[in-house]
Amino acid sequence: MFRLILILFINLHYSVLAQTYLPSFIGTHKKKSDWSPSDETTLKVWWDASDVSTLSGDPIVTQITSKKGTFTLTSTGTPTRTTINSLTAIDFIRSSNERMNTSGLNFGITNGNMIIVGAVAIDGVSHVKDAIWSIRDDNGSNNDIHLRSGNDSQFDGAFETEGLGSSENNLSGGTTRNFSGGPYSGNNIHATILDADNNDIYGYINGTERIEISNEYLTNVEMSNSVFYIHSNRSANRQLDGKFMELMIFNSNDTNLAIKAEGYLAHKWGLTGLLPNGHLYKNSAP
Repeated sequence: MFRLILILFINLHYSVLAQTYLPSFIGTHKKKSDWSPSDETTLKVWWDASDVSTLSGDPIVTQITSKKGTFTLTSTGTPTRTTINSLTAIDFIRSSNERMNTSGLNFGITNGNMIIVGAVAIDGVSHVKDAIWSIRDDNGSNNDIHLRSGNDSQFDGAFETEGLGSSENNLSGGTTRNFSGGPYSGNNIHATILDADNNDIYGYINGTERIEISNEYLTNVEMSNSVFYIHSNRSANRQLDGKFMELMIFNSNDTNLAIKAEGYLAHKWGLTGLLPNGHLYKNSAP
């Protein structure tokens, strides 16, 4: 009986040791992917409010610097630090005309292919031109695009474009093109794909395509001397009330990259519930 007890004790002891000293790599196949926007060679700009090392000023944010390139957004008014799902964001008050923009810069995008992906909280709208982001072309003729409200009292979503059609004329379908599926409020993930190779423009909200402009994008968005705004239109007189989380610009027309960036933002900011069930990264991060 004593030998039996001793054998059971020894077996139990080594079983505990085996569980205690399992190699550290066991189970790593369940780990989320470490994909980062910086892994992409096409990344041009990356403003990330959650990276407080890129912010100047507390609680009033005076600047945010890009994590890629030398692109700085400078504030007008007094946008302040806030939090969304425990991550730092920037709060913009429309009534105080708060916004941020770069100076006239060369963004290094010459072929017209561009993906703009970001996360934003939409808190209020007072004009059809209130914009999540906008590009102002300072290189002569205006060849630019803006993601704006499209409604005076709610954010329905719309692209406003200028000079992107044939021979720098406007798009044949009109300068303002409305999204489907709105209105949108609160936290949202937005993605824009400018596909110059195929002459198309796509707009997505929360992982679902909301607009497709086919075979009309015939003149490239001009990014050699441009000002980029967040929470404002290009004239800097129509501001969006809400909170800025993150925004990336890629020199690419790869839809798969846009989908990956949507998934990255959704899991990082706790917004996976916004993605449709069929989204590639609904249940796991890229």
